[in-house]
Amino acid sequence: MTTVGKILVVLHMVLSIMFMALAAGVFTAQNNWRAAEKKAATALAAANTKVRDMQAEFDKERADTAEKMTKLNDSLTKLTGEKTALTTQVATLDLDNKQLRKDVDQQRDLADLKNTEATERKKEADLQRGINGELFLSREDLVKNLNETEDKRFALDVQLSQVSDKYDQLLNDFKTMKSYLASKNLTTDPKQMIVQTAPPPPVEGIVTEVRKAEKSSRELIEISIGSDDGLVVGHKLTLFRGDKYVAEIRLTLVQADKAVGYVVTTSKAKNAVVNVGDTASTKL
Repeated sequence: MTTVGKILVVLHMVLSIMFMALAAGVFTAQNNWRAAEKKAATALAAANTKVRDMQAEFDKERADTAEKMTKLNDSLTKLTGEKTALTTQVATLDLDNKQLRKDVDQQRDLADLKNTEATERKKEADLQRGINGELFLSREDLVKNLNETEDKRFALDVQLSQVSDKYDQLLNDFKTMKSYLASKNLTTDPKQMIVQTAPPPPVEGIVTEVRKAEKSSRELIEISIGSDDGLVVGHKLTLFRGDKYVAEIRLTLVQADKAVGYVVTTSKAKNAVVNVGDTASTKL
């Protein structure tokens, strides 16, 4: 074997070793990416579950609070009516009492003027005093009932204030939760949350256009499938060229027969650039 032949054999062996090392590196990077993707998907699912639980709890608390407030308002209206009726009765009894006392005074004056009728007038006055005593006792009972009604009304006012404070606290917590989700670029629309928790349907299309966004450095990717295929905003699709992974995109605009998204992750390979004609799929 000549020297040139030996050099070619050695060169061939070195190149073989380099290609084997490159293939091992690509395989390791792909496995690391898949593990990271699964971890992120698990974290997102847990966060969405927590958001649904908080939304359900808030809706239940709000419904319970509305029901309690309705009952309290009904009770307050009823007690207010009872108070008005009792107040009217007390006023009527006061007038009757004044009239009765006036009658007693008149009877006493007549007893002084008419000595002959003193005995009968005295009996009549005693009878009138008995009636006055009964009326006075009745008035005391009404005043007692009125005081008890006032106490009940005060307790209901305190309970209503506590329920109102709790409702305001729940409303503030809900606003805080929405602000937190917005700060993480997550949707605050419950309908979008429900849609995004469902996995995208197994569909496949192609990349029809690649361009840069006007107000950012993001690369926008247009694909040939849309809402008619079951896609919604927030779904992720994987781009392939042949059987090689190229990138992953998240949809930001979905129409009936097409959708637009931006690249969230790309392959570390040198030719990992999204091109028109690449395959876009929801299947790994």
